[in-house]
Amino acid sequence: MTTQMPSVATIVEELRHYVGSQVLSPAIVFDADTPLAQLGIDSSSLLSLLLFVERRFGVMVPDEELNRANLSSLNALAACVHRLVS
Repeated sequence: MTTQMPSVATIVEELRHYVGSQVLSPAIVFDADTPLAQLGIDSSSLLSLLLFVERRFGVMVPDEELNRANLSSLNALAACVHRLVS
């Protein structure tokens, strides 16, 4: 039995749900391309998000992947996670 790898779209939706329900105020409107910095995601919120990725997708984002490009938006983070789980 093989485990199906989640698509980028699935990862994006799970990240959006987590951020929308656990990190941001419900009044904040955002999409997967909204810059995380614009949303006010600080270091503790980012740590929470990375821990969610680790628990949900079973992958730790290595230090060399924790860069501005990969952390610019949920789409960018989802693409990074997808590469790591592939």
